[in-house]
Amino acid sequence: MKKILYLFVATLILFTSCDNEQDPIFDESPETRINNVLTKYKTTLTKGDGTWIAYYSGSAILMKFNEDNTVEFESTYGDGSDDKTISYRIGITQVPELVFESHSVFQAIYEDNLATGEYEFLFDEVTDERIDFISKTDRGADKTKLTFFKGTSDDIATVKTIIAKMEKSFFKHVSVEGSDYKALLITNGGNAILKTVTEDGKVENKEYEFSMTKDGLLFSPAIEIEGLEITLFANQIGEDSFSANVDGKTINIQINNVPLTEEDGVYEEFMTTNFKAATSYSKALSSIIPSLKQDIKQFEAFQMYVEWGYLLGYAPGHEGGNWAGFSKFSFTKAAEDKTVVTWGFGAYGSWWSEIYGNDGGKQMINFLTDPEGLYIVKAGNDTYYLVSKADPSKYILVG
Repeated sequence: MKKILYLFVATLILFTSCDNEQDPIFDESPETRINNVLTKYKTTLTKGDGTWIAYYSGSAILMKFNEDNTVEFESTYGDGSDDKTISYRIGITQVPELVFESHSVFQAIYEDNLATGEYEFLFDEVTDERIDFISKTDRGADKTKLTFFKGTSDDIATVKTIIAKMEKSFFKHVSVEGSDYKALLITNGGNAILKTVTEDGKVENKEYEFSMTKDGLLFSPAIEIEGLEITLFANQIGEDSFSANVDGKTINIQINNVPLTEEDGVYEEFMTTNFKAATSYSKALSSIIPSLKQDIKQFEAFQMYVEWGYLLGYAPGHEGGNWAGFSKFSFTKAAEDKTVVTWGFGAYGSWWSEIYGNDGGKQMINFLTDPEGLYIVKAGNDTYYLVSKADPSKYILVG
C-alpha cells in the first residue's frame, strides 16, 4: 500500500519546439514557467499563517503549511491518533504536484475504508480562499472531490463542539416551519439518511454525504426537503439545533431524545432474520471493540442470534475456537417502538469469561440489557439501529 499522498495540483501543458527554435508563444522558457507555477502554489499554501481545513470522509482535517516545507495536521479522525507534523514538497514529475512525504491522516482514512476512501487528487481550481481537487484514480464523470478551505487555528475546536452536539442523541428531527413535514436524519460518519414516513405509513430513505464543519452541517450534493435544496444547516450556538433559510422557509434539525414516529412492524421485521453482526458503534460505545482487542488480540466483532438468544464474540484463530460468548438472551417486544432484552446468564464456548471480564464486553452486555429497553430503527435492507432508551447517545448498527 502506498504511504505517500500525491495531491496533483495542476495540469500543465508544455509546448516545446522540436527543432530548438525559440518558443514563439511564451516569453519565458518552459523551465521558468514551471518554477513560477511551483512558487505560486507554495505561496498560496503558506500565505498568512498557512492554515487550511478540509472535510473528508466525515472528518475535519486542519493543515498548517510552513515555509520550511513541513505541514502540521490536526483532525477529528481517530481522536487525533494520526495527527503529525511531516514534510511536504512542491515539485514536478509529469505535472506539478504537492507531495506529503510520509504517512498522513489522509492515508489513515483511506486504509480504514478502501471501498470509498481516496488519497490521490488532481488540481481543479485554486484561489486564495480555497483549493479544489478531484480524484486522480476515479473513472467516469462522478469523481471524488476534495476542497481545502482557508482556515484558522481554532477551527478544529469549533468542529469538535458541533460533533459533541450531534453525538448527544441518535435522534435528529427535521422540520419545516409552517409545514407538517417531519423527517428523521440518521448520521453515520460522513453518510446521512433522511428517513420520512408517508401518509400511508410507507417509510422512505434517501442517502446523502455530509460533513460536520466549523459552520454547521454541510451536505454535498445538497439535501432536498419539500422541494428545497439545502447545502448548509448553520450551527445554532447554545442550542441543540441547526437551521437553514431557503426561499423564505426555515428548515430545522433538532437534537431529540425520542423517535419521531413509531414504525409499524419494525420489531417483527427485526426478528425475522436470526443472525446479525454489529458493524458500527456510536461514540459513547466506541471503546467496546478496542477494549476487547487489548485482551483478545483476534477479536473482530460481536454477532447476535436474536431468535436463538446468543451474543457471541468472533475471534478467528483463537485457540479456544472462533466463537465464544453468551446464551439465554431474550428479545421481547415491550411496545411498538422498542424491545426489551433480558439475559438468563448462559455461557457459550471456552473463552466466554475473557469477554465477560473485559470492560468492553461488560459495556456491550449492559447496553443490550438496558432495563428501559432499546428502540429499533430500520436503517436499510435488513439493517437496524438499536438505540438505548435511557441514553440515546448509545446505539449500534446491526445487520
